[in-house]
Amino acid sequence: MMIGLLLWARLPISTAKSQATDLAEKKAGITKVDRFYMSDLNRTYYTIQGTNKEKQNILAIIEKKTGNINIVKTSDGISSDKAKNITNAKQSIGKLISVAPTMFNGKPAWAVSYFNNKNGLTYSVVDFKTGKIIRFIDNV
Repeated sequence: MMIGLLLWARLPISTAKSQATDLAEKKAGITKVDRFYMSDLNRTYYTIQGTNKEKQNILAIIEKKTGNINIVKTSDGISSDKAKNITNAKQSIGKLISVAPTMFNGKPAWAVSYFNNKNGLTYSVVDFKTGKIIRFIDNV
């Protein structure tokens, strides 16, 4: 299994999604998959959003390199739309690339990537629980 996880780097995204889904079903108890995300700042994370056996909506955030999985209830934090709006209030989003769950300093967060109004690639990392911007990288 560990060798398979290490090979994710070479797999197309559809295969990564399939493997992440399998892992989320086995390790996080997800019974219904609603969404797949990928974030790639310092590390790559694949996230499966879905419902577990207890009918809770959860995020299974999986680190690509190690296969470590963090399970977070969506009710314990802000939504992706809220993270986008918080970022947009700091700096106007010209063209949104993605809003995806990630881990930052051991805590769940939203990685918002976009082009600003000057067409500069920009990232905002928003704390999942508090909604506070914890990292902002402008004009990469």
